[in-house]
Amino acid sequence: MCLADVAGKRVALVDDVVTTGSTAGEIRRLLLRHDAREVRLWSIFRTL
Repeated sequence: MCLADVAGKRVALVDDVVTTGSTAGEIRRLLLRHDAREVRLWSIFRTL
């Protein structure tokens, strides 16, 4: 999928472990700049 394909769509980012969240945050900003309707992060674990 290229970034142009996310326009108007809901996107789920899937990660096994979220540590700081900075990578997911950057990807979210990129997708929103390319007109994604909504971006959610789904993860199994998160570090404290």
